Amino acid sequence: MRINLSEKQIEEIQRIVQKELLIKGIVPTDEYLFIHCFSKTQKETVYYHLLKENDQLIIRCYARVFDNLGLSVIIRRTAKNIFEYLINQTGLYNTLYVENGIEFNF
Repeated sequence: MRINLSEKQIEEIQRIVQKELLIKGIVPTDEYLFIHCFSKTQKETVYYHLLKENDQLIIRCYARVFDNLGLSVIIRRTAKNIFEYLINQTGLYNTLYVENGIEFNF
């Protein structure tokens, strides 16, 4: 289920992401908040899905990181910063980060 965020909150998430990645678009869908990004230095596309499911805040990330440690560090740091902001805004402390189908804990 998509997490309901105000315009101001979406703008703050955009600011957080833009510290590390170029944003190509932020689109609210029925299921999640879709963030399409691009890493200039690694020349790779990154997709984030932000959603809420059973009082759990979930960020799913899709990117080609298998042979790119630098990109992996960037996308995880960005996700952690998004989590920290959203935890303060929503009060949802139960979080899950999924990168290319694999769950990680921060």
